[in-house]
Amino acid sequence: MSILMEYGVQSLPWDSQFFGFPVGRLKGRRFTEEQLREVIQLAREDGWRLVYWFVEPTDTVSAASARALGIQLTDRKARYARPVPAVPPPVATNILPTEELTPRLLDLARQSGHHSRFRVDPVFQAGVYERLYEHWIRSSVTGQTARQVLVYHPLTSPDALGLITLGYQTTHAIIGLLAVQHEHRGEGIGKQLVAAALHYAHAWQLPEIQVATQLDNKGACRFYEREGFERIHEEHVYHLWL
Repeated sequence: MSILMEYGVQSLPWDSQFFGFPVGRLKGRRFTEEQLREVIQLAREDGWRLVYWFVEPTDTVSAASARALGIQLTDRKARYARPVPAVPPPVATNILPTEELTPRLLDLARQSGHHSRFRVDPVFQAGVYERLYEHWIRSSVTGQTARQVLVYHPLTSPDALGLITLGYQTTHAIIGLLAVQHEHRGEGIGKQLVAAALHYAHAWQLPEIQVATQLDNKGACRFYEREGFERIHEEHVYHLWL
């Protein structure tokens, strides 16, 4: 049985349609250098253009195999979580729900993806990550990928200065996008948006709220840790371009 047949590549139809070429996810995680060479060759023969490979941070064998083949680590993805307090924080008066897609929301969504693996990977064409995050906020305001979108919009500003999108799972709420207009960072807007997220999670009777970010986004990691989040999971992501 070949390595590809044993481990397989899972098709990712949404990614394939969005990027315009076959995209999949490698089912196996731990590969020796020889096995990885065979997987790449067989995946190439099978017509894949891009394969995501998710690896545990402790998997030194796979990391060594990637280095030997010149495959760069694309992302160190971290998931953070914190409990929802029994007494929820109030929602600031400047924070409002919205279902309206505005140019400022599109811009904030693009800002939130500054450390995205779809931006830092140089093989992707210019503009790809921007289109991806624009789609994300569009699908959020229409309720497809978020249950609630909140903006920080004081009366003194013509546009929103921050946004947060919230998803709903049966066990926890999920922060999808969180962004503050760059010239207004450090003013406590992000803190107020997270407080509002906790308020909504409590209203939805959920015990926990989670968020995923990149460990290389040190500012975001420090922010979430200050807000009481703890890192609960980490995985490394490689992009195998074929």
